[in-house]
Amino acid sequence: MKYKTGLLALPALTLASAALLAAPALAATTFTVSPGGPWSGTQAAGSTVGIRDAVSNQVTICSGLAVTGSFKSGRGLSGTGIGALTKIAFTGCKVEGVAVTVTVQTSAANPAPINLTQEFPAGSTVFTGQATNISLTLDDARGCHAVVGAKILSGGGPGFTGLAYRSSDHRLSFAAGGKGLFVQSATAQCDNGAAGLDVKQFDRIDLGGFGDSIADSSVIISPAQKISSP
Repeated sequence: MKYKTGLLALPALTLASAALLAAPALAATTFTVSPGGPWSGTQAAGSTVGIRDAVSNQVTICSGLAVTGSFKSGRGLSGTGIGALTKIAFTGCKVEGVAVTVTVQTSAANPAPINLTQEFPAGSTVFTGQATNISLTLDDARGCHAVVGAKILSGGGPGFTGLAYRSSDHRLSFAAGGKGLFVQSATAQCDNGAAGLDVKQFDRIDLGGFGDSIADSSVIISPAQKISSP
């Protein structure tokens, strides 16, 4: 009886396996970029630029933001490594009246790869993703020095920042979320109650500073890059 049951079960198992093999694979999101190549961008008119400590909720306001980078060109491109940032420069930064120097260690020799994941919401021409290999330092005029990168409990090294690109007006923004930057170390002056930076080890840092509005911490890039999906 058991032998017969086994014989009856075998075709069912075979059919189930065949059905799984025949099931279509989910297609990966691909992108079309034109013209591609190098570009540069400066702070968009009306955009507020800042860096926020997500723990203390302190925002460092900056008067300028300049970014350079590049995108690949073509159709059917994977979002992974679709571009790279070669400069992220925040200038004229202050917090509580104290000058702050923000130094992002991104350069042509040490680029930050751009990975796009999706157009969200669909039809909005807004493409969201991350820039990886991001490290920076924060220094204020009273002696605070903070090193920012990936979580040291996860191995440290460079972290990542969320970003978004809106193809309709060529706006690149760091205010797209992304929880990939943390204070790895900070001097005593960074957390002593005086005016200036209020950051400490393990605090999370947002390059956008003001939530997830694409209008904030954004630049308009040139030459204009058109991205679509697929």
